[in-house]
Amino acid sequence: MIDVIFLLLTFFIYSLIFMVRAEVLPIQLIPLAGGQQAVERELRVLTLASSGRMFLNRQPVNYQELGDQLRELAQMPPSGGPRLYLAVEATPGSVDRGPMLVDLIDRVRAAGINDFAIVGPPRESGVLSPESGVQEPD
Repeated sequence: MIDVIFLLLTFFIYSLIFMVRAEVLPIQLIPLAGGQQAVERELRVLTLASSGRMFLNRQPVNYQELGDQLRELAQMPPSGGPRLYLAVEATPGSVDRGPMLVDLIDRVRAAGINDFAIVGPPRESGVLSPESGVQEPD
């Protein structure tokens, strides 16, 4: 009896497969001939190292002459994104860079650059820890 049921089940499964007729219409695909070449933007990066030293486009910059270089940077035409990236190294150092970063932001704004972004490497995990030097908000 069970053999007949499995035989009928197999027959119906195979007959359902052959009953569906899928016909595909041929479509002529047109190759794309347009498009624009990707434009490489010049990134302007002011890096605050873990030692407290500053670099503008990987060149060491003195804190006293930073204002003049930022004013020159403000006169340059924008490159399609933020005019300046403030990069902060994630490695802990012997210098407290918090006040330096706040002062850098003030100097950048005083030079006339209002479109800047502060960037840094991502954290290893989403959890803040006392070892990272960052306190969790209460």
